[in-house]
Amino acid sequence: MLRRIALASLLAVVVVACNREIPQPQKPAQPSPATPADGGRVVRRLETDPETLNYVRHSTEDERQVLSMIYDPLIELDENLTPAPGLATRWEVLDGGKTYVFHLDPRATYSDGKPVVASDVVFTLTKILDEQSMQFASYFETLDRANTKAIDTQTVRVAFTEPRAGQLLSFNIGVMPEHVYGKGDFKKNRAVIGSGPYVLKRRQIGRSILLARRDDYWRTKPRIAEVLFRPIGDDAVTWKALERGDIDVGRASNDTWFRVKDDPKIKATLDFHNVWQFTYNAVAWNLDDPILSDVRVRRALAMCFDRDTVIDKLYHGQARPLSGPFVQDSWAYNAKVQPVEYNPTGAAALLASAGWRDSDGDGILDRGGMKFAFTMLIVAGNKASIEQSQVLQDALKRVGVQLDVRAVDGAAYSEAVFARNFQAAFVAWVVDPDPNPKGLFHSKMVAPAGMNVIGYRNAEADELMDRAERELDQSRRQELYFHLHEIIARDQPYLFLVQSSIKWATNKRVQNVREGKGFGLFHWYPGPMGWWLLPDADSKPKTK
Repeated sequence: MLRRIALASLLAVVVVACNREIPQPQKPAQPSPATPADGGRVVRRLETDPETLNYVRHSTEDERQVLSMIYDPLIELDENLTPAPGLATRWEVLDGGKTYVFHLDPRATYSDGKPVVASDVVFTLTKILDEQSMQFASYFETLDRANTKAIDTQTVRVAFTEPRAGQLLSFNIGVMPEHVYGKGDFKKNRAVIGSGPYVLKRRQIGRSILLARRDDYWRTKPRIAEVLFRPIGDDAVTWKALERGDIDVGRASNDTWFRVKDDPKIKATLDFHNVWQFTYNAVAWNLDDPILSDVRVRRALAMCFDRDTVIDKLYHGQARPLSGPFVQDSWAYNAKVQPVEYNPTGAAALLASAGWRDSDGDGILDRGGMKFAFTMLIVAGNKASIEQSQVLQDALKRVGVQLDVRAVDGAAYSEAVFARNFQAAFVAWVVDPDPNPKGLFHSKMVAPAGMNVIGYRNAEADELMDRAERELDQSRRQELYFHLHEIIARDQPYLFLVQSSIKWATNKRVQNVREGKGFGLFHWYPGPMGWWLLPDADSKPKTK
């Protein structure tokens, strides 16, 4: 889900002219490094080119990065992930959590000049369910449509059939204008109209997305005039672009960070931000695949992953082991559940017990005439997936399993994963502050209905997720998630890899870059809306 109140004010620079005997032309004021400047263009990297800029239909982090600049949410999240006013100035929670009444800011407008109205909220929630939004449908599945109504132009009542813990956070979503997206085929509507501080100025598919600051933005305007997003799939190419100053903001691998972190030249031009986000890496198993449907097989494959070596050698200690669907920073994390231990010998024995043996002596296990060979999808150029898949591939070869790694571009990868057209896939999930994992693991959320791309179906896990979603007592809810953690770790629907520290590199010309708890640099307010560029920001040509 999308995240992002404390409003920031632009500081006025007062210029005092000195009287001289001969009048001199005044020079433009040059803000000091401590004085926020206005204007300029910041260039940010996207790891994949967005397939859609339709807010309800988007499904990837890169799409989210762009859309969070175009749409303001109904409620914001501040740097501590506390709900704060956004499009709604205030709200009431009624009927024990079954009803929410939001009061919209009367100043709020879309980029086409039309006001944000209560009926737009109803329209957006309806589209989330009608279109089965991968991002948001699971959060609103108990919406009581009959009693969800616009009370007046600025007031909307949102009703649910039952209260849910964490429901308020689900309203950290953008609102789509019905007068734009309610016409024609919703899926084919290519309009990009939001209520946020930026508008789409230009898009070149596969090359760039340029956003420009709205002149008529209704809240405090961000200081940066333009944001240029550049899709760059390859991590090495990204790093070179950061070094040259061709892009200002991008992720650096831990390996790159370790290599250059003490280089005086790098330290003079780039800042590193070491953040632990609510993200993790895993290998998604397609549980409908005949090879991977057996839990003994999945556990054996997990036993071939040398997590400690990956953390030490690939991440230089900047990663944490993962044992299940919750990261260590989450209150739902069950510390008693241990990661699957690296044990190739035990893995071989477990595979043998599942009937996999090398009957023809060719070095590859087989069963019933089927070779133990499968393919894993990764995003081309992504360093983390390349290196970790190599570690797993080498280990599996030693126990007689043939893993073929197929690197594809971001668009092809997303299409295959969300269509469940894969055997295994290296994934990186961004999870919510409220750790409800229903979208990823509930049987009702099997893609395309939700983000359950693995096809995990477990009635006991479903019941625990349903109960935890309704449980308002935090301690009892934690117990339910602790039990869920145990079940998912037992079933191994994913090979849970690591939660890595993410190193964001930012050019020193980008000022006031701060970190939000669990979200890093983005999706909290003000986040990037509070950035500004040093006075000479426009002196260096930036990529068109």
